Amino acid sequence: MNRPGAPATVAVPAVERYLAEITARLPGPARAHSGIVAELRSGLLDATDSHQAAGLAPAQAVQAAINEFGSPALVADGFRAEIAASHARRVAVALLATGPLVGLLWIATAAASHLSIRLTSLRQWTSPPAGLGAGIQLVAVAVAVTAWGALLSIAATGRLTRWLPASPRRAPTAAAVAGFAAVGADALGLALLAAALATTPGRLAPLPAAAATAASLTRLLLARRAAHRCLAIRASLT
Repeated sequence: MNRPGAPATVAVPAVERYLAEITARLPGPARAHSGIVAELRSGLLDATDSHQAAGLAPAQAVQAAINEFGSPALVADGFRAEIAASHARRVAVALLATGPLVGLLWIATAAASHLSIRLTSLRQWTSPPAGLGAGIQLVAVAVAVTAWGALLSIAATGRLTRWLPASPRRAPTAAAVAGFAAVGADALGLALLAAALATTPGRLAPLPAAAATAASLTRLLLARRAAHRCLAIRASLT
């Protein structure tokens, strides 16, 4: 980037080194704070231009701009809460969006397989196979915890924050709970599938069952990783 009186070889390397130190201290994946880093870069280069216009040499102008922004640790600390809220909200929205899709795939599998338990006939719930009723209840509990955790995370990063006590850890904590609950729901769903295959081999429709299994496995892995990231971000907050 060429600027009047300041060759790129002077300004850009010093700015990029400074930004790299800040980035190393920011929580979460790099894409989560790419916008913040771009904004900082633009501000630093503008400040450098201002100092050069005031008569400073290029190297001095860059250092003066960096001194105005502060130490990398101080700058990074100022963005931690924002990054935590943004990441928690994305995780919560993703869980709420994918939950119904995965659920519909399992319902489609049950319907295509002509399983004995049907949503339209409650009488067939009176004597479910051993352990099936308990497993379904556990899935329902895990789904409920996922939904409530995700909704709380969204509420903690939205307009309700003006009435709630300030707590930057609330949103990532709720998102982590929702993520681990989603892992539990999908794991239980896969366990019920395995039980169905063991007790009624060949009865499940292969294509719908494969689609539901793939969706649950993918969501399980992604939700687990997202929940761990939420916990890591939460731990970085003070």
